Amino acid sequence: MKKKILIIEDDQDVRELYAEVLRDEGFVVKEAVDGQSGLAKVLGDVHDLILLDIMLPKFDGLEILRTIKKKAELKDIPVILLTNLGRESIIKEGFALGADGYLIKSEHTPEQIVLEVKKFLVTD
Repeated sequence: MKKKILIIEDDQDVRELYAEVLRDEGFVVKEAVDGQSGLAKVLGDVHDLILLDIMLPKFDGLEILRTIKKKAELKDIPVILLTNLGRESIIKEGFALGADGYLIKSEHTPEQIVLEVKKFLVTD
């Protein structure tokens, strides 16, 4: 069974790039363009991992993370914050809310993102 990843990212180019490299690695990838549609997809389907931007229209990523980690049926889904916000206070808040990883987009190639995702998912 292929692992399902949800990417919640408002930058279309970034979202499509990550989706493409993850699909090339055999993952099933769903995409959301803002916090509202992202949260709806989180609540409406089962995912094995969520890549979550912080700065999103409608709901920010930290609010989505807060919602995920409060729900018993969702709290064990790994969530990797994928953002360009590198402030220590934001990083600490993300981990305090239950983020499993924190990657700064500008410091990682798409291939490095794939490697980080694979660390959280055991694939066949």
